Amino acid sequence: MNYAFGPTKNAAPNAVTRKEINVEPTSSKKPRDIAESFSELGELCRSDGALHEISALIYRDWVVTVDLKTGEVTDDPDYRWSTNKLNKNELLLLLGLAVQSTDGRTYTVQSPSTTFGAEVDRLCRELHDAINWDARPTFDPETGMPSFSPEIGPLAREAIYYGAESFYLHQYDKFARIRYARDEAWLKLNAGGSIDELADIGQHIVDEMTKRMSAVGHMRSEGRKFSAHEFTDSLILAKEELVEKFGDRAVAFLARFATPAMNANAEFVSPFSVNAVTIAPLIDLGEYVYIPNQYRLIESLYESPFYWMHGDKAYKDTASDNRGYFVEETSANILRTVFGNEHVFENVKLYKGKNVVGEIDVLVVYGEYLLIGQAKSKRLTLKARAGDSEALNVDFEGAIQHPFRQAQECAALIRASARGVDSNGNEVAFPDLPRIFLLVLLSDGFPAATFLSHSMLSREGKDAPVIWDLGVLDCVTRIFSTPVKLLYYLKCRADAFDNMMSDSEYNFIGFHLQSKLVLPEEADMVMIDRDFATVVDDFMIAADLKVEREPPEGILERVKFPFVTPLMDELQQNHPIAAALALDLYDFSSAALETVSELIKKTREEVRNGKAIKAFTLLTGSGGFTYAIVARQDERSRLAAHSIGQKHKYDRRADRWYVIVDDVGTDNPIDAMLPLLYPWEASAIEDEHSRNVQSVFRSTATELKSGNRPEDEKT
Repeated sequence: MNYAFGPTKNAAPNAVTRKEINVEPTSSKKPRDIAESFSELGELCRSDGALHEISALIYRDWVVTVDLKTGEVTDDPDYRWSTNKLNKNELLLLLGLAVQSTDGRTYTVQSPSTTFGAEVDRLCRELHDAINWDARPTFDPETGMPSFSPEIGPLAREAIYYGAESFYLHQYDKFARIRYARDEAWLKLNAGGSIDELADIGQHIVDEMTKRMSAVGHMRSEGRKFSAHEFTDSLILAKEELVEKFGDRAVAFLARFATPAMNANAEFVSPFSVNAVTIAPLIDLGEYVYIPNQYRLIESLYESPFYWMHGDKAYKDTASDNRGYFVEETSANILRTVFGNEHVFENVKLYKGKNVVGEIDVLVVYGEYLLIGQAKSKRLTLKARAGDSEALNVDFEGAIQHPFRQAQECAALIRASARGVDSNGNEVAFPDLPRIFLLVLLSDGFPAATFLSHSMLSREGKDAPVIWDLGVLDCVTRIFSTPVKLLYYLKCRADAFDNMMSDSEYNFIGFHLQSKLVLPEEADMVMIDRDFATVVDDFMIAADLKVEREPPEGILERVKFPFVTPLMDELQQNHPIAAALALDLYDFSSAALETVSELIKKTREEVRNGKAIKAFTLLTGSGGFTYAIVARQDERSRLAAHSIGQKHKYDRRADRWYVIVDDVGTDNPIDAMLPLLYPWEASAIEDEHSRNVQSVFRSTATELKSGNRPEDEKT
C-alpha cells in the first residue's frame, strides 16, 4: 500500500561518537537573500501547470510503500531517509505561493516541464543555505574554533523549519476527538458539526486518498507511466461526493479547511509569514477539492478549532480551560495504560502544614519512583518560528522552562517531606527515598524542543527533564508498555540529556531499542540521526494504516540469559518495589549479566549438593543486592538472607539494598524479596552485626561494574 506521510530533513543516517564536535566553517560566499529565492519560487509556483508539477513532487517525495502483512515500510532506506526530499514546510510553501496566482492557469493548463522539480530543489536549497547563513558561527583565525552569536533566534529558526514531525496521523485524529469533546455545543453551533463529525470527514478524505495513491503506486510498480496532471487527478475529490455523504457538514468543513486556488494568501510574503494553506490545507478548485497533504489536514483539525473558539470573546475562556483539562487528563490516562489507575494521580496539591506550597498536574507513584509531570498547552508562535529571539525566549519560558521549574520545585518539596493530597482529597503516600523523574508534557509539538532545551534550559542541580508532547508520550507508552520498561527508558533518556543529541525523540527511542540509550565510554557526545527511528516509524505508520502489529522489541528482550532473564521477567511482574532492582539489572552490560547468570547457576548447584544457604552480593548503580539461594524457603532462611544483605548494605554505606531469596525446590526465580530501604547511618550495633555475619557466613562481595565493556569488568 502507498501511504502519504512526511519525510523530514535530517543529517546523514548514522550515529557518531566522538570526544569533541568539529564544526567546519561554512562557505565564505554569501548565498542569495531569502527574499530573492522566495520571489523566484513564487514565479515558478504561479506558472502555467505548476499545480500539476507540485503533484508530481508529492509522488516523488511524500509516498511511503508499506507491506500490509508485516506493517513495515519497504522503501529503500536511502530513499526513505534522503535529505533531498521536500519537508512539510517546503511543500506548504510551494502551495502557498501557487494559490497567489491571479488566474487558474496553474491547474487548468497542462504545461509539462522537465525542469520544474530541479528548479524547486535548487531554490529550496538556496533558501536553506540563506537560513543557515544567518545562523553561521564565526571562527577564531588562530584556533579555528567556532563561536555562535548569543542570539538563539537565527539558529533556532533553521532547526524549527527543517525539524522532524512529532505526531503521527492517527494520533492527531484520536487526540483531536478527545481535545474538543467538551466543546461539542460550540462546534455544532459555529462550525457545522461536533469534533467527531468533523473528524469523520477528515478521516474519509484520508482513506480515499490512501486508496487512490495506492492504486497509482500499484500501477507504477507494473510499469505504468503517469503524467503530472494525472497525478493531480488522483489527488482530487468531487465536492458533490462529500456533500452526498456528509450533507451540510461537508460544506461547513470545506469552508474551514479549503483555500481558494487563486487570488488567495496575499499576506504570505516570506517563508515565515502567515500561510493560509497551512491553516486550510485543501485547495478549492471549484467543483473539486485538491488534497495535497492529508497529514497536514488532520494536523490542522487538531490545532485549528481552538483558534476558532478563541476568536469568540464570550467563549474563549471556556475554550482555554478545556484545553488545559485536555492535556492533563490525556497525559494521565496515557500513563494509566502502563502503571494502572491506582498509581496515577491528577492535580496533586503539596502541603507544608496547612499551606499549599505546590501542585503537580500529573503524578505517578510506583514503588520508589515518582514521575512529576507538569502539563502545558503553549505553542510556538509565528514570530518565534521566524527567528525572533525575544519571542522564542517567551515561548520557551511558557512551554518548557516554567513547567520544568515547577516540577523541580515540587521534587524539592517532596524530598523535604511535603504531604500530597489528590484531587479527591485523599492522601498520596510518597516513598521515603524517592527516585524522581521530571516530565514536561505538551499538548502540541514544540519544534526543535530537544535542540532548544540544550541551549536555553536553565537547570538547578543534576535533574534533567524529559520533554514530551502527547504524540511522543503515546508512542513511548505503547512501545515500553510495562512499568519497568518505561521507567528504565525514562532513566536512560534523562541520563542522556546532556551528552546525547538528536532532532527527534523517536531517534532516541530507536537507539534505545537497538542498543540501550547509554553514552559509550569512549565518547563525550553522541549525535543520533533519524534512521535509528526506523523500527519506531514502521510501528507507528502501521497504526496509521490500521495494521495491527506487535511493538518492536528492545535489545533487553532480544538477548536471553539463563536464570537472569526469568529473574528480570519476574521483577517486572512483581510488587512495584521490585522495579528499582529490575532497573539496576537493566543497567548491567551483557558481560555482567552473563556473569550473574553463571553465579546463579553455580550457587544453585552448591545448594543442591547439600548447603542450606549460599548467597552472593552484587553492587549496582544505586546500592546493591544480595541473591540468597536456599534449600528451603522459610523464616529461618529468610532471616539469614536478610542478615547477609544487611551486612553488605552497611559495609557499602548504601541507602538502598535488596535481598532476593531463591528456593531451589521451586521453579520461581524469586520466592521472597526483602527491600532494605533506609538512609545509611554509622552505628556500633551495625558494626557488630557486620562482624558477626562475616564470621558466621564467611561473607564477601563480588563487584561487577555495570554498563561497561567486558574487558573493563572485574571481580
